[in-house]
Amino acid sequence: MHLITFGQTSIPYEIVRSHKRKTVSITVDKDGVKVIAPDDVEIEKVQDIVKDKVIWIRKQLLHFEEINDDRHQRLFLSGEKLPYLGRQYRLKVISNTEIAVPNFKFSQGTFLAEVPATINKDQYRDALFPLYEDWIKTKALKYVNNRISRYTTILQINPSTISIKNQEQRWGSCTPSGKVLLNWRIFLAPVSVIDYVLIHELAHLKHLNHSTQFWETIKMLQPNYEEKKDWLRINGPSLYI
Repeated sequence: MHLITFGQTSIPYEIVRSHKRKTVSITVDKDGVKVIAPDDVEIEKVQDIVKDKVIWIRKQLLHFEEINDDRHQRLFLSGEKLPYLGRQYRLKVISNTEIAVPNFKFSQGTFLAEVPATINKDQYRDALFPLYEDWIKTKALKYVNNRISRYTTILQINPSTISIKNQEQRWGSCTPSGKVLLNWRIFLAPVSVIDYVLIHELAHLKHLNHSTQFWETIKMLQPNYEEKKDWLRINGPSLYI
């Protein structure tokens, strides 16, 4: 492991040699800094390149340090709190000897679940998480259908369809045919962040790219969108409960 100094901070980085590379590349992620260099480039040259990029490297590391990656997996036990629209609601689970399958609902500010008495507590997540996900998806579609007209009226364009899906890598997507797909987990975030993702995908109905015009369209619909974008960058991983 090598070190480079930035002010009072020492930044470790790994050098990996590759006979396939023609130039030196630097990657920064949550695991640290990796430098991939051709076999024939001298170590001093590699170190000089890293020094030249130290400000950029430090900036990227700060971005990752901000990210809240506390993926606290809920066990779906009584007393736990489950998120919806940026708020946390308590879950109450009742073991019932008279039912054969679990059920799940929301009433008076509380998530209520019943499970068969034959189910152990360590099986609650497997039994209730799919029901919670389905509940969110149903509510999410109603939310979008009630919310979308305020934006489509301005854009003067409508998606062909809207679907709430389980997407592992994206918060939303828009197809060339005008289909908008939204990750169900985004509906665990605050309303303004949900609106940002919805606006983002609706803007793609006009601009299937991330051009200047695309971001100007988003800013027209949500002037403070950068705050919401940043919230999602920092807190997005915590929505994977």
